[in-house]
Amino acid sequence: MAEDKKKEADGKAEDGKKKKKGLPPIVLIALGAIVGGAGVVFAVPPKVKEVVKEEPHFEEEDYTHPDLIKKTFNPHTRAGKATARVEFKFVYTARSDHETQAFDQIKQNWDQANHAALLLLMNRSMEELRSETGMRILEKDMIDELDRVLFPKGADKVARVMRILWVDWLFQ
Repeated sequence: MAEDKKKEADGKAEDGKKKKKGLPPIVLIALGAIVGGAGVVFAVPPKVKEVVKEEPHFEEEDYTHPDLIKKTFNPHTRAGKATARVEFKFVYTARSDHETQAFDQIKQNWDQANHAALLLLMNRSMEELRSETGMRILEKDMIDELDRVLFPKGADKVARVMRILWVDWLFQ
């Protein structure tokens, strides 16, 4: 019996030693979480956020064309002869990214614009040109005609004439 008690005591001691050699369950859980987290980091691709890029927004701006349109002509009169001299600039509106293209169109159509302006002026009578109402009507007609000639309608219309700036207005 003493031997049995001794063996049992040795068995319990061995069982105790075995338990002490193993890791506690909390440590095993923590190691499992660490390894699992690392696996997720390396195995799962990161989420990609889609950034919506706004298209550039261009403002329409007014530009004053630097060259003068100068015309000396003989307006219609009831009696006698008259001479008139008119000088003006014009203001056009274009998007800021189309300004150079609009200026190129003006250069390309400059001679036609001068011709159209002369025809409009020559078809006016002296009475129309001297009155304020006649001048406003001429201004509106000039804007429409210059816009039509300088910036033709279509898909490539990059600008439009908005105002006339009278520089000189002389009648004799």
